[in-house]
Amino acid sequence: MTLSFSGRIWNFLTCDEDLILDMKRKSGVSDLVARILVNRGISDKSEVEAILNPKLRYTIPDPSRILDMDHGVSRMIEAIVNKQRVVILGDYDADGITSTCLIVQYLRLVGLVPQHYIPNRFNDGYGVSQRSIQNAINDEVDLIITVDTGTNSVAEIDAANEAGIDLIIIDHHAQLVDTLPSAVAVINPNRRDQEEIVESNIKHLCAAGVSFLFLIALQRKLKSIGFFEIEPNLLEFIDVVALGTLCDVTELKGLNRAILKYTLTRGRYSPGIVALTKAFKLNGISSADDLAFFIGPAINAAGRLGDPHLALNLLLEQNPAKLQRIAEQLVFLNDKRKCIEKQIFAEALLFIGKKGLSNNRCICVFSDTWHEGVIGIIAGRIKDRFMKPAFVVSFAKDEEVGKGSARSIPGIHLGQFLDIAKSKSIIESGGGHELAGGFTVLREKMPEFLEFIEANTPVIRSNCLDIDLSIFPSSNLRQIFSELQILAPFGKGLPKPTICIKRARIRNVRGSQVGGHLFISITGEMGSGGFRAVLFNATSKPELVKCTEASVGNLVDIAGYIDSNDQYPASIIIEDIRLSQV
Repeated sequence: MTLSFSGRIWNFLTCDEDLILDMKRKSGVSDLVARILVNRGISDKSEVEAILNPKLRYTIPDPSRILDMDHGVSRMIEAIVNKQRVVILGDYDADGITSTCLIVQYLRLVGLVPQHYIPNRFNDGYGVSQRSIQNAINDEVDLIITVDTGTNSVAEIDAANEAGIDLIIIDHHAQLVDTLPSAVAVINPNRRDQEEIVESNIKHLCAAGVSFLFLIALQRKLKSIGFFEIEPNLLEFIDVVALGTLCDVTELKGLNRAILKYTLTRGRYSPGIVALTKAFKLNGISSADDLAFFIGPAINAAGRLGDPHLALNLLLEQNPAKLQRIAEQLVFLNDKRKCIEKQIFAEALLFIGKKGLSNNRCICVFSDTWHEGVIGIIAGRIKDRFMKPAFVVSFAKDEEVGKGSARSIPGIHLGQFLDIAKSKSIIESGGGHELAGGFTVLREKMPEFLEFIEANTPVIRSNCLDIDLSIFPSSNLRQIFSELQILAPFGKGLPKPTICIKRARIRNVRGSQVGGHLFISITGEMGSGGFRAVLFNATSKPELVKCTEASVGNLVDIAGYIDSNDQYPASIIIEDIRLSQV
């Protein structure tokens, strides 16, 4: 079996032709679209409709079906009516920041001026921090609302309760504790006792999505008691919800898909997002990729390298001059983050080579000099490079507790994995989702941790690349791209279709000094036609780059997806390359 330049096996998906014909007849889609949907396991007409035409009105559930929602709303009404002191405690990633923004903005509209606090990654750590609780106690607040955190923060919540402060928890993380914190409300679709709402897929909501449902329920109650003279338009907040949804890599099904589709179709964005597009010199937001690859990383950069309140201020600020200054700061931080990330990744690859880790079931690297703000990104890049679970640990100089981040492949659930390690006292703390997690580990426990992760990681082959469609260099890329846009937005749950361009001749290869990307000029087998292919982050894929450069003039098959924007019109974004089969 022939391997590609990056060592992968290509699997050309085949479809049941009867299913394709049936879908074309029932849903009126093209042959190409029908094939992609069948490849994704989608064949039911209602499923197809939910993908092609997701509607907010049909996917927003009655918020009262979420446990504790009505309790939380009632307590919030009490705070609003009595002008109580309220503080919002968020998290330092894009989901936590967007969730905090939503609650703060809405409460300002209804007459409250809440305090807000986003923890510092380096001083507070992950979750509800003891410092934030103590600040709330010192400020004599009446109500704490946690967003994107709190479900498993039992000790911290107890401390607030003992001081006589009520709490509303708005979260989406898996419940790891047997007994939920003693809060007025724990509004979390992933509580163990919460049933799924199928049409909405509430268990896949991020915290911003849960916060949006809380605001819907709150507004409904305020309206019923005659509170409003002018009722706020909650749809004015939906672009912020979409940003949190996309950045938290949620399943784009049900309500998540409807939120993102509505936002992109509507094309209206808050002043902070607009300021960032200008700072990046983008011609507006044209696709979900613009939010995911430009806006989201800049929002996250604040928490990774400095003060996450900078990103929150961007979303809350209205003054154009201030907004542009903040946006430019965030772009600067994001560029700095890229430089730090590039250096650490190079060091991690040297570590892997020196220790001979590439044949391990999973890969763990660690150092005393690595910036902990980017270790999650490094773990993701190692996972992508070796197609194995990756763990990255940063020990601050002379510190005995290291902070770690992990990324996994399908079939190995990191949240459960880290929970077992914690129960065995191998790590100090830890948790996460299926494919991403965070943890802390003692330096002296590292040998035991390395032994545990290697012994307990199953051997799962993930070096297979599924191909949806084969075409040739003479094919019309623009037409194919345009036809596939009916399926957008793409993301988790509905990834972009992978296209194979067969028997393409590499004319020349050119590297980019700025972004570290590789640009490849392609013609047909006999020199006819032509287009450009782009390999992003080429520096992290040396084998693929080396083989590609050595194949100039040869016939190759190129796997990737078609993209078209202001920078790269109708280009192939490369996933992999192999020599053409005879």
